[in-house]
Amino acid sequence: MTTDLRTFRLVCSTKDVKTVEELLRAQGFEFRPEPFYSMARILEKEPFPLGESVAARFGRIYIQDRSSMLPPLMLAPEEGDVVLDMCSAPGSKTGLLARLVGRNGFVLACEPSGDRLALLRQNMRKVQAVNTATMHYESQKLPLPPSSWKIIQLDPPCSGWGTLNKNPKAMEVWKGEKTVPLVNLQRKLLAKAYDLLAPGGRLVYSTCTTNVQENEEQTRFAVEELGFEHFALPHPEGFTIADPLLPDMDGVLRVDGSGGGQGFYLCGLRKPGDEEPQLPESCKPAGRKVDIKKTEFPDSVDLSALPEGEIYEFKDKVMFLNRHALKILPRELRWQGFPVGKINRGKFKPDPFARCLLPKKPDSTALVIDKPQDITNLLSGQSLPAPAKGKGPVGLYYNDMLLGFTGKKGTRYIWTDK
Repeated sequence: MTTDLRTFRLVCSTKDVKTVEELLRAQGFEFRPEPFYSMARILEKEPFPLGESVAARFGRIYIQDRSSMLPPLMLAPEEGDVVLDMCSAPGSKTGLLARLVGRNGFVLACEPSGDRLALLRQNMRKVQAVNTATMHYESQKLPLPPSSWKIIQLDPPCSGWGTLNKNPKAMEVWKGEKTVPLVNLQRKLLAKAYDLLAPGGRLVYSTCTTNVQENEEQTRFAVEELGFEHFALPHPEGFTIADPLLPDMDGVLRVDGSGGGQGFYLCGLRKPGDEEPQLPESCKPAGRKVDIKKTEFPDSVDLSALPEGEIYEFKDKVMFLNRHALKILPRELRWQGFPVGKINRGKFKPDPFARCLLPKKPDSTALVIDKPQDITNLLSGQSLPAPAKGKGPVGLYYNDMLLGFTGKKGTRYIWTDK
């Protein structure tokens, strides 16, 4: 039994928490903090769809079920860690992982569905998870070297029985023998994860179902058939945890949903031993390495704001390639870095949402807005007055918080998401 509880998380630095909350409240939203994660909030008043708020449109919040936040938090990567996310779309957990590993870390996200991959990339662009890369593969067939990862997140396709408040037909659609293909796929993914983990590496396996075959039985399979060691996960504050449905499962988390959020299952698995990952021969990107400083680019762009890595051009699209990706991904792997803009006729134009290229403080050319309605007007196609001097794109800020880039035409500021 789940309760309908709307939750979201803030996507910002600690210093910007107050500003994001002020922006939400200025548009009439009310919320309260969650006890299990400092950036999680429970929505209490929604005057219009939260996804249409300025904070959501600029990726300063991410709407996410509270239970869905648990896998990255239980995996608990540290600042600077490198993580493989095997089943990523739509990117809720990927984005949170990117936040946890920080500027110096890296997350490689995999998704087999082309449509869902596009959604994953769209969401990473919105929240500016610049420390990620994405790839289009079936994760059970990933062409990655064995023993090459220390931390893996595996949230495989499942029957979704824990989401009945949002998907009331899930149990009817996935019942009886219909779950057999899912169970088999989950086992293939677990086996692949074991192969990819270096000895001593750890994995959090999670589902949004209450089906014991996809949960406790998979944990038993991972331990008894694959050779994983099971380790206990801490009890997250504010959640109701039910007893496991099989014996010898102490430390798995069966979130029953009665405290709010979806029904969920999580378990921690470790590969025995202790060895450093086996790194492949460094990759060789197919694109063309570019020096943005040798192109014409807006004064508002601050390249030093990016993490360590390289900038490449792929058919006029400009991608940031994280240093970890360049070091650890094999040459034969097909993957995509993080989009930061495009080059046209020798001119670099930043992506409108690429706040990763903005200086922390607005420069003299920036558009600084203190009224949310002005941002809403700009996004809806209305222009705002601008000084006659200078040209765009220019940095867009809400008070001192980075949002992105907006265009400038003559004496008017204009917004374009192209």
